[in-house]
Amino acid sequence: MSGRIVLAAENDDLLRAFGSDGQLSGLHPMPPRYNIAPTQPVLTIVKERGVNLVRLMRWGFLPEWVKDPKDYALVNSARSETVEEKPSFRNAIRRRRCVIPVSGFYEWSGSCPNGGSNRAYKQPYYIASAEGKIMALAGIWETWMGPYGEEVDTTAILTNKAQGAMADISGRMPVLIEPQDLDLWLDTSSDLMKDARPLLRRPYLRPLKIHPVSSKVNSVGNDDASLIEPLAAGRSEQDARATENDLVETRVDQVRPSTQDLDLNADQNADISETSTQLTLL
Repeated sequence: MSGRIVLAAENDDLLRAFGSDGQLSGLHPMPPRYNIAPTQPVLTIVKERGVNLVRLMRWGFLPEWVKDPKDYALVNSARSETVEEKPSFRNAIRRRRCVIPVSGFYEWSGSCPNGGSNRAYKQPYYIASAEGKIMALAGIWETWMGPYGEEVDTTAILTNKAQGAMADISGRMPVLIEPQDLDLWLDTSSDLMKDARPLLRRPYLRPLKIHPVSSKVNSVGNDDASLIEPLAAGRSEQDARATENDLVETRVDQVRPSTQDLDLNADQNADISETSTQLTLL
């Protein structure tokens, strides 16, 4: 999964999709976001005492046992196939499940010279519900407690093998929870995965719309509705990127100077997903 999401929904829509008995505690007016990136706050839905409520969490999972976040790779996504086996995730998947509401998400397709991962050489796509509905991405969360009493709620999105049209642009996609399965996924009162586990494998049957978008989304400094607009017919995005690449890389460095890729050792790689960034606590 690429690691960028969009949430540009009215509160009334969120209330209808995720409210309990017409209520959704913690929901406040929020500006639309068209380029939410890892380490930024994301809106999540959790269930407590049988009632759904909103929590803002830092996107990037941090186990509670970590002593210093600077020494740990922050995980943006976790593979659903192995999430129950990994020590970092096994408690959260049983006891702290959530969903991340999104209007859509981005994925990048293509190849880089010498097998690199630089998005400047790839074509970004926007994926959303063809029905215009809010989608619910399956997630897990954990509260990290610092040495001075500080607390940070962190979350990761679960992924599975891409299906349908998504498989044409990526090998992975978020686990999407159907509206009728929302209560089952969020209910962790039994402390078991027996009932929720099939939701990680169930195909998402609702139609998706997928279209290429501008490489402006590569920069986290860009955040407006133009990012999700389809490319104009006949426009060569490859030609457009040729003039944008240097600017994109400069803007990313300016906006996120404290975020860097990490070289992880084999032991860490066994416990985390393929996507990770450095956590810097405020």
